Amino acid sequence: MPNTKRYRGCLFWLAGLVGLTLCILFVVVAAQESDEAFLETLRAEIIPAEGDETAYAIQLSLHSLPQFIEWWRTLVPLVEEDPRYRGALGALAAPCCDDNTAFRCCCEKGGQSCNIVRSGKGLAAHLIRDLDFEMAEIQASVLEWFRFARSDYYLAAELETRGYDADNYGLTTHGSCYRQMCNTPISQGGCGGMAELIEPAIESADG
Repeated sequence: MPNTKRYRGCLFWLAGLVGLTLCILFVVVAAQESDEAFLETLRAEIIPAEGDETAYAIQLSLHSLPQFIEWWRTLVPLVEEDPRYRGALGALAAPCCDDNTAFRCCCEKGGQSCNIVRSGKGLAAHLIRDLDFEMAEIQASVLEWFRFARSDYYLAAELETRGYDADNYGLTTHGSCYRQMCNTPISQGGCGGMAELIEPAIESADG
């Protein structure tokens, strides 16, 4: 008889433990779902979507990266003295190292430049040289492009602005330049390379 009571007591204890574990799992899953829903709402609020129309008549897509970078090579030398170029980019943070502006990212101090910053510069040069945009229009268009291409940084920055810890959402504003992600694709939160563009998202889509 004592053994039976002990056995029943163990069963009750085990059932209670299982119930507590299930409750904890339910709370954790519910919290994760709530966080994911909040993040998606925030994304829809501040991040442009693939295919969105732009003021310069090119739909937002990572497929624009090669063209923007080509404009960096060919058009930037033609507009570097234009006050709109320096003014627009100098007012924006570089999404890969936000203690620097998009006019001169941290790597340029060593004579290099990453492809996310090159793409913004190339777009700015096109808007000046080919479309004669005003400074405010250039700044808005480059920021829109950066927000689309590096949404992770802008989501993290917005979370922190609203008083949330971005780390809790798997995001960070700590620059990809400083996390050894210079050769990580832009679509994966990196800088896209320091020489040739590294972006398998384009290659896989083309293939």
